[in-house]
Amino acid sequence: MIEENLDDGYWIETFQLDDQTPVGFVAFGLGRGELKVYPNPYTNTEKTKPFQIQKLITPNGMTQADISGDGFQDIVACFDYGNTIIDFNPNGGYIVWLENPGKKNSTEPWKRHYVGRSATMHRLKIGHFTQTKRWEIIGLPIVNGPFDVPVPVLLCGQPDNLLNATAWDCETIDEEFFHLIHDATMFKVDSLDQLLIASREGLSWLYYNENSREWIIEKIADGEQEEKQQTNYYGSGGVAIGKVGSDTFAYIAAIEPFHGNVISVYTKTANNSLTQVQWQRHVLDVYGHPNENGEGTAHYVVCADFDKDGDDEFLVALRGPTPYEGVFYYKPIDLSRGLFAKWQISDVSAARIALADFDNDSFIDFATVGYYVLGYYLANNPSINVFYNRLGSKTLEVKNKLQVTKQNDELLFSVPRPNQILQYHVLPFLTIGNITLSLEVLPPYSSRQVGKNTYIKVLWGIITWKDSSNKSQQPMNHSRTFLCKPKNVCSLEIHSDDNRIKTGSEGAIFIVLQLPKDTYDIPRFNDIKKVMIENSLPESYPEEARKVGFKFIKVDELEWGKEKFKGLEFYNMRGFDIKFADNNEHLCYIQLWAAGKGTNAGVHNHNTDRFCEVHACIVNGNGNSGMHYLKSSADPYDPLTTSDDEFVKLVVPSFHEHGPLWDINARKEPVLREDGTVVYPWHKWQSGGNNSSESLCSEIPSARSLAIDGSKAQATNKSMLKTKPQRRRCASASQQSYDVWIAFEFNPNLSTLPE
Repeated sequence: MIEENLDDGYWIETFQLDDQTPVGFVAFGLGRGELKVYPNPYTNTEKTKPFQIQKLITPNGMTQADISGDGFQDIVACFDYGNTIIDFNPNGGYIVWLENPGKKNSTEPWKRHYVGRSATMHRLKIGHFTQTKRWEIIGLPIVNGPFDVPVPVLLCGQPDNLLNATAWDCETIDEEFFHLIHDATMFKVDSLDQLLIASREGLSWLYYNENSREWIIEKIADGEQEEKQQTNYYGSGGVAIGKVGSDTFAYIAAIEPFHGNVISVYTKTANNSLTQVQWQRHVLDVYGHPNENGEGTAHYVVCADFDKDGDDEFLVALRGPTPYEGVFYYKPIDLSRGLFAKWQISDVSAARIALADFDNDSFIDFATVGYYVLGYYLANNPSINVFYNRLGSKTLEVKNKLQVTKQNDELLFSVPRPNQILQYHVLPFLTIGNITLSLEVLPPYSSRQVGKNTYIKVLWGIITWKDSSNKSQQPMNHSRTFLCKPKNVCSLEIHSDDNRIKTGSEGAIFIVLQLPKDTYDIPRFNDIKKVMIENSLPESYPEEARKVGFKFIKVDELEWGKEKFKGLEFYNMRGFDIKFADNNEHLCYIQLWAAGKGTNAGVHNHNTDRFCEVHACIVNGNGNSGMHYLKSSADPYDPLTTSDDEFVKLVVPSFHEHGPLWDINARKEPVLREDGTVVYPWHKWQSGGNNSSESLCSEIPSARSLAIDGSKAQATNKSMLKTKPQRRRCASASQQSYDVWIAFEFNPNLSTLPE
């Protein structure tokens, strides 16, 4: 901590007085208006105090450049803003540049040079926007009266007599397009600087076309629109550009809307260009709800390569109040799916962030200033803090804690126990249709954003959330474990008031099934062979694992099923094994199944199997498909005499799972036979739909007996293979619709029912 108990706080920016002085920063607030230079906090062993270089009325933005050309960075600042965007000074909005005196060690205020003026001037960028010989400043006011009145954008050019000029040559380059501009980021294309602006319009690209000699504005994205009716704020409020590999425009990180609570990233379909691409928005987080003024907690976003892996991460500054206060670090995992790992690296109020290698170890550090602005938000104990980057001595956990390898043409996942990690881990591994499956580990007392079309199957631990979408409209606490109530069905969907799930003392492991956010209907599969299936492991994982191919294999194409199951519309996809990394303890085995209309997926009771199996239905293609089971494990089954009416019918809708069917003792443990196998009643998956077609289906053996090769083949129920198949009528190809479900085969030693 550099300073605490401030009574003013808004701006902080990296600044170096001269090329001999270690880099420090400038900080100020709107209240006192004291622009102070802080020496490098790491090398300042003599505890030199910050010194004031100027005092301005409500300063609210700055930029910097060597304007005078003497080798020292000068500062451009805007001030006399007023109190708020509602109560602003219509005669204010001054722009000045402050001349750095260099090594004169003067205690006098830096000399002010007037540039220009426009009411509510809020953000400044200095560069070369139309030519490269002289400095140009673009000034971005925030409002121009009511929110529906356009904001004028100023361009001020460096005058001939720089040090004695009464003003710069300023012109309005646009006064029709922009409203409520909060921030912008600058980048260079060829020799000229250009801007990406966050405003009520969303994200917009502003640049000068040298050929047509005119200013161009291109809309990139609309930003946040869902809060429009609630808060009257929409669009974007903060913006930063992220580089990944050689792609300098790999993604755009945004805070949305003005003073927003939504963190979004935008990814594109082609590299190194802002034009002629489709930008896809991914909402990563929603930090709480807007306050009584319609404002959220996020205020600033910045990108940089903090871990030196060649890819930019980004930081988000949250002003508060708690728990949405501090700085969060986001690291890209898979841009094509908008997947980022995230963790909190500061819990003190942050209005803005200054980046620099303060301790000269080649890793980027950062400094923050607390937010303390009357009329907006007053942080408790606002302070200035520096945070040193130690990623060089400790590799990010997200890169090495969740591992996957190829094993017998399947994938073996090695996962950490959630209570032994500090960071959230996510690993997409399979896409079926347009549904992406990812394996995720969330540490204790952590949370994960849950957006639209997100479904979660818990494998270990407990997740919780609050939901007010009930008849009483009162918040209700919900929780989910790896098993729902025995012989019942529960949804994989989450309805959370704050769009988040949370963990307790043990953390959680779960599978996330994610549909595209713009999808409104659950997919339907009419031809299982045409369903797109792909390995979705990120490029950072072993090539051998990424090359493992997945497809549904028809039973009669398997060696053990050629004779018995010819023509049956029943398919299997080989599986995924999950073990704990610390002691190789088995957690569960996962495989997928698909069946056409009217398919009886084989009556069985797992009398040779040592696992506790539940199913999660991805797509119930026939509406009334599900598990059918006899009431008791003591009830006998004879394929010739036991009728369908004796089975209890448990429909499992799309994105639902069923609870345990196995026997459970008084200690809530699975009942085991003497040989360690688990006791079940006879049961089957039965596909629904009509039986009007003339084509025939056969009854098939147990789900586990369909495991294909190796040790899993030994689990085959041989007595079922010897049973003469029953003949059932099935739908023709033109009428076909498939159920697709996942079998989760849990370690019985870890399958005690939660309290």
